[in-house]
Amino acid sequence: MMSAGHGFDQYSGISPYRLHGQQVLVYQVVVVVVVVVVVVVVEVVVVIEVVVVVVVVVVVVVVVVVVVVVVVVD
Repeated sequence: MMSAGHGFDQYSGISPYRLHGQQVLVYQVVVVVVVVVVVVVVEVVVVIEVVVVVVVVVVVVVVVVVVVVVVVVD
């Protein structure tokens, strides 16, 4: 025979629906975090590529200037 307290205890804890909702919330947070990390990594890679291009251009310009100066001085 079921006691009166049994039905109350059944609904007093975390319901499967609430747990499911919490799991969905966790999944949404994980998806948002992953998207943010991917966007940040892509931005960093783009910035690094820009920095590398700028450094290469500066090095090439410096080398050209040095070669021109050496040729002109000689």
